[in-house]
Amino acid sequence: MPTSTLDKEAFPTLDEEEMQALRRIARPMDCADGDILFKAGDAEIDLFVVESGEVDILNPSDGNSLIVTHEAGTFAGDIDMLTRRRVIVTAKVRGAARVLRVPAEKIREVLNRIPRLGEKLLTAFVARRKALAGAGVTGLKVVGPGRCKDTASVREFLYKNFVPFTWFDTQTPEGQRQFEAVGSPRKTPAIAFSDGRIMLNPTLQGLAQAAGIWRMCPAQSVDFLIVGAGPAGIAAAVYAASEGLSTLVLDRLGPGGQAGASSKIENFIGFPSGLSGTELATRGVLQMLKFGANIAAPVAVQKIDPAAAGGKHAVHLDCGSVIQASAILIATGVHWRRLEAEGAERFDHAGVYYACTSVEALLYDKCNVAVVGAGNSAGQAAMYLAECCRERTVHLLVRNKLGPGMSEYLASRIRAAGNIAVHEGVEVSRVSGRVRCDELELKNNATGEKTPLKCEAVFVFIGAEPQAKWLPESLARDAQGYLLTGVDAMRSGKWPLSGRDPLPLETTVPGVLAGGDIRSGSTKRVGFAVGDGSLAVTCVHRLLGMVR
Repeated sequence: MPTSTLDKEAFPTLDEEEMQALRRIARPMDCADGDILFKAGDAEIDLFVVESGEVDILNPSDGNSLIVTHEAGTFAGDIDMLTRRRVIVTAKVRGAARVLRVPAEKIREVLNRIPRLGEKLLTAFVARRKALAGAGVTGLKVVGPGRCKDTASVREFLYKNFVPFTWFDTQTPEGQRQFEAVGSPRKTPAIAFSDGRIMLNPTLQGLAQAAGIWRMCPAQSVDFLIVGAGPAGIAAAVYAASEGLSTLVLDRLGPGGQAGASSKIENFIGFPSGLSGTELATRGVLQMLKFGANIAAPVAVQKIDPAAAGGKHAVHLDCGSVIQASAILIATGVHWRRLEAEGAERFDHAGVYYACTSVEALLYDKCNVAVVGAGNSAGQAAMYLAECCRERTVHLLVRNKLGPGMSEYLASRIRAAGNIAVHEGVEVSRVSGRVRCDELELKNNATGEKTPLKCEAVFVFIGAEPQAKWLPESLARDAQGYLLTGVDAMRSGKWPLSGRDPLPLETTVPGVLAGGDIRSGSTKRVGFAVGDGSLAVTCVHRLLGMVR
């Protein structure tokens, strides 16, 4: 690939001052033509910076095609250097070369001790992963029908965990060729790895292990355990780790939370042009990893044994490990309410969706679709679907009126969009189709009249419910099931201590905090969740000060 075509953010050249700083940490290494610095499938790789010569980056998922050639002053690697997952590309020396090798365990030291260089590395890591996503066949190959629940679940999981993959729809000619190449299995989806391994319709934990996403979360003791990797949890991890607290984040699926299902977030401070939920999660995770926090996913908490006086909470995980934590933040957020319409469950993940990202939108290019809801998430989904395919009509279905529950800028944009049809005062009463969704039945709330609407998918954002059913009853809740904290926890009558009041985010279990959407009284905005994450760390410092 010619250097002139490369993205400057993805492939920057280090200046002499930055190279000199690296020489104090790195080990120089002379390489011969054909030497392999790392190969696809390796985990916890070192950072290689080219001093002289050239290093080719090859894509084994596409016949070892050349992605880029690194020249003097450039470096190899992307976000997997921080996540410690297996890399998906191979680095091969071209001709004689000299490289600086920074051991994996010192990469965080580079990021934190050499700020200008650290910023350049992190920016490049994010940009490279984005570039790979649009570079043709990369990473894992997922072969299966698109409008299939199992295929959709695998694609969502990989997307949410920043795992590059290429999906081949078996309903297309190329998908059929790939299907035959993996042996025409009776079960789909089939996941093909670059080393020749093939998995058929695996469990998400099995896929995570095979893809290097999941490694056994060992029993350990930490200052701060965060359950939930949405904006509140990630923000808390960034602040906690940067302030020297040993920090572990757990999530049952992967980073992003409810925000991760958003196609575009435009009202978060500092991003005037907006960013997707996945971009926000990627940046946040890299930031927390930079400071030394750790994340484990997919993993679920089975039980919390509250701490005795002066002790630690014991958190039992579904993988069998027990984590001891001085303080816990519950940041598991909410989930969208299910569409209560005849046939909706039958088409779950096969026409009825509760997220709207490129994973789902890609399935319905040039197809008419519907969005149900009147809040910002519904509005963002409607605009995204309308803009990514001007040839479709997006039907926005609103139970009452468009406007009161949505930001004005978004409602105005929807009204002005030529390919969005707003239906007010309606609900979906039935989802129907032979093999796949092809029609909705709409009920007029004023007259009771029912009318058909032809569309091939419906994206549902109709209110949220707290993900708190797994928590013990000793954590007091409000009438809607959200966790009470601070003054509200005190007023509940369930606060057990007489010697002090609960801290602002503390629940009715001392040392267990709640933040973000799961907390009673939250405004269900990304900025609010990030604020809770920051406040949680202040609470943790005060809790630790009480026992030291």
